[in-house]
Amino acid sequence: MAPPTPLQSLLGLDGLHRDLRAFVETVLVVAGMLGAFAVRRRRRAVTATTFLLLAGSVMIDAGSRFLPNPDVRQKVAVAAFVLFLFGMIRLVLEGIDAITRRGKVHFSTIGKDLLMILLWFTVLMAVLYTDFGVSPVSILTTTTVAAAVLGFALQETLGNIFSGLSLSIGRPFEPGDWIRSGQYVGRVKGIAWRATTITTRAGERLEIPNSVIAKDVLFNYATGAVREELAIGLSYGVPPNHVREVVLTVLRDVPQVMRVPPPEVLAWDYADFAIQYHIRYWIADYGVIEHVRDRVASSLWYALRRHSIEIPFPTRTVHVRDAGRDEDEHADAQFERELMADLRQVDWLRGLSDEELRVLVPSVDVRQFGAGELLIRAGEQGESMFIIRSGTAEVFAHTAEGQTRHLANYVRGDFTGEMALMTGEPRTASVRALTDVEVIEMDREGFTQLFKEHPDAASAIGDIIAARNEDRLAKLSAGDSMNGRGGPHRWLLAKMRELFDIKEH
Repeated sequence: MAPPTPLQSLLGLDGLHRDLRAFVETVLVVAGMLGAFAVRRRRRAVTATTFLLLAGSVMIDAGSRFLPNPDVRQKVAVAAFVLFLFGMIRLVLEGIDAITRRGKVHFSTIGKDLLMILLWFTVLMAVLYTDFGVSPVSILTTTTVAAAVLGFALQETLGNIFSGLSLSIGRPFEPGDWIRSGQYVGRVKGIAWRATTITTRAGERLEIPNSVIAKDVLFNYATGAVREELAIGLSYGVPPNHVREVVLTVLRDVPQVMRVPPPEVLAWDYADFAIQYHIRYWIADYGVIEHVRDRVASSLWYALRRHSIEIPFPTRTVHVRDAGRDEDEHADAQFERELMADLRQVDWLRGLSDEELRVLVPSVDVRQFGAGELLIRAGEQGESMFIIRSGTAEVFAHTAEGQTRHLANYVRGDFTGEMALMTGEPRTASVRALTDVEVIEMDREGFTQLFKEHPDAASAIGDIIAARNEDRLAKLSAGDSMNGRGGPHRWLLAKMRELFDIKEH
């Protein structure tokens, strides 16, 4: 009967009958192969290679007893023993890694791989010394010489390995962080022995050598706040403070722009054709920086156009004869007729004469809002009203619980903001453009002029507005006992007389 092999002794099979030992080894081989098959295509902490090492070592050990030469049989059994220990080291390290990581994305396997190699080397030296009588000193001497030769031949590769080890220890970034190294920008996938893998915005998978990252300046954008800057040139005719107010309002309506740190609008330079402004804002996720920049630039175009703020381009002044004056006057008259037709869509303006409407026309502006922008914000003091010329706008309000409640959709011919305009009360709801919207904006100045020239128009307009807003006016007048005397109609008219300085006759 052949003596038990080192592996059989390690597994406690040396006390069993030979046939029983063979059966147990067969079961271990089958279990190892099934384990490798089960994890072969799954991202598990324990890999198929580990199960194959364990199963293969037991299979080699079982087959060694059929070798006729005792010396060869012993060496094969020792080799199987070493392979089994290698497999067990992998199994233990992968198990510890799975427990400590707990489903998190793996930053780097370099530390685990180095520990595994060190343990393998220790096992190999111990087996060579105990079973073959090889001196550790001679092994270390030979290994040192071989390492010197390989180190000289593989300087660049070793540089990448040690740089990767340094990155693993220092951890300047985590998987999922957006980084920039040199000309490369992408999201980190992980660190391997030779290179760090990132995915660019274009979906490209790049492997940057670790030595390149270690030598270059590394930018990590996962700091919680990343600043973006947009430069724009605007007309000299617009005060910088007005520009700053318009731009900050645009930034406030972009949800990805952070409130803290606050955005900045800096008047930067007096260029040849425009004042250059630098617009700075902060976002939390660098991955959406291009989409946010697009949203800001698009909303700026609409806001600047609404406020008649020109984006200049190089121009040349040429003096020409006034041959086109007739055409210009004809175009102005046509535009005035279109505006008056739009104004007559409002029921409480429909009864005004052409002469009275012409008083309002100089104070009327045509504005454009982009989809997602706010026309009216609840709680603000309103000094204008809007008539929808094209597009769709949504009316909404916030409940006491902080939820958003949809109230209505406005389309061409609808109007909003008349109560705040006529009473000076804060706006009670917000209006947001669902599509690109063109509106007519009417401010308080035009109505002040109208009521001064035609005082009777105030009473007629007040009666119609009061009839349309009976419930709302009743609630407002009930909250003010002095102004509420006489009912909602009188309350509204009193508010209009006070706001527009209308003299009673």
